[in-house]
Amino acid sequence: MALTRYEASLLAPVADYFHRRSFHWQQNEMPFYDHRIDLYAFSTAKDVTVAVELKLTDWRKAFKQALIYSLCSDWVYIAAPVKTCDRVDQDLLIDSGIGLLAVYDTGRCRRVISPSSSLETRPHYRTAHIDLLRDAKHVKG
Repeated sequence: MALTRYEASLLAPVADYFHRRSFHWQQNEMPFYDHRIDLYAFSTAKDVTVAVELKLTDWRKAFKQALIYSLCSDWVYIAAPVKTCDRVDQDLLIDSGIGLLAVYDTGRCRRVISPSSSLETRPHYRTAHIDLLRDAKHVKG
C-alpha cells in the first residue's frame, strides 16, 4: 500500500535523520513481497540496513509490518508523530528489538527507542535489497 499524503509528510524528516547518520543509499516504497517498506536505507560505512515504517496513528499496524521487515533489515524502526509515540507500548517494541522515532512538527526526529540487531534477518533478502539500492543509485548517478 502506498504512503498516504499525510504519512508522506513524515518521510523527509526521517530520510534526513538517517542520511545524517551515514545512510546515504535510500529508497522509499521498497517492495518486499506484498508489502512496501516506507523507507529502506543502507550505510556502506556501517554495513547496516534499516527499514522504517511510517504511521500517523495506528502504531499497532506499524508494529506488525515492522516485524515482517526484520526479515530483510538489520535494524527496524517505526516513525510516528510525537503524539502517537506517547501512546506506543514501548516495552513491546523493546522486547521485539524495534526502534521508535518521534517526528516533530519542526521536521526533526528524535530516537525514542534504539533497535536491536534483528536476529530474524535473512541474508538473501538483505543482499537483494542492498543490490536494489545499489542499482537505483547507479541509475540516478
